[in-house]
Amino acid sequence: MTPEWTSPSTATVMENTAVNTVVLAVKAVDADEGRNSYVEYSLDQGGQGGQGSEQQPFVLGPVDGLLRVGAGLDRETVSRYALRVTARDRGYPPRSSTMTFVVSVLDENDNAPMFDPRHYSATIPENATIGLSVLQRNVGRRLPFLQSVSIGRKRGGFSVQVSATDVDAGLNGKIRYALASGDPGRDFTIAEDTGIIRVAKTLNYERRHQYLLTVQAEDSGQEVRYDSCTVSITVKDVNDNPPVFLDSPYVAWVMEDRGRGHPRASSQVVARVSAHDADSPPHNTLSYRLKEGDKSVFAVNDSTGDVYLLRSLDRETQASYILVIAAIDSG
Repeated sequence: MTPEWTSPSTATVMENTAVNTVVLAVKAVDADEGRNSYVEYSLDQGGQGGQGSEQQPFVLGPVDGLLRVGAGLDRETVSRYALRVTARDRGYPPRSSTMTFVVSVLDENDNAPMFDPRHYSATIPENATIGLSVLQRNVGRRLPFLQSVSIGRKRGGFSVQVSATDVDAGLNGKIRYALASGDPGRDFTIAEDTGIIRVAKTLNYERRHQYLLTVQAEDSGQEVRYDSCTVSITVKDVNDNPPVFLDSPYVAWVMEDRGRGHPRASSQVVARVSAHDADSPPHNTLSYRLKEGDKSVFAVNDSTGDVYLLRSLDRETQASYILVIAAIDSG
């Protein structure tokens, strides 16, 4: 009689299982008597694993039929083995039968999420809308690496998508995101499930124009593994601050017999006005202009703010003048 298989044809094993651990006991019975009923087992090393592996990391006891781990297992390399086992009796001529046993390797949380590259950058205007997507980073499973970090305008917003991988399965590969450091004022938020970084508050270039955030991605395994990367965010200045005169109103006294000068002659200055603009260059470059007042008597140097006489004054004709000078930025 030919040996007949009685054992299950499938088994599972954790990928971190120690060498020599029993995975499955294969068994076949032969209805013959005496020598003809004794069965021996052999493992065909030509059986194929989930990735086409030819050499299997298992050993089989020829008499007891115990299938043991013979080498380290890695589910991320091979997750399934199809093992051909032959049961042969000791008769003459010997009879045999072959069966395929499927061993599935179960995942262990032995891989951490991985950012690649580990540093990204983005530039946003200081008047960015709250809720605007700044930088989107998806750390997922089995995704191609996307290393684009350029900023583009899309549907009214700025976004960048980058990808990394956690090759574990199930919860071991499910990623959660958090801003670990670099934003004590909580000007930004990150979506825990998607990794999208958004503007949370109104930004102000004059208050802070550079951020270096640390983003942490951790998996959901029992023994949590994580990776981190940095995100450099540059806030771009917008011309949102008007010039402010430092000592307005200004008061000046001029002798009525003061001679006529020239707007470009420094010796003829009768007053000087100065304004400040909190914006950054080139927005804060100022020019000055006489907006209201007697332009036949006074002139203003557009770059220095110096006020000049254009002709002699006569107190008996007019004792005072009111000038309105405008400071104009370069926005």
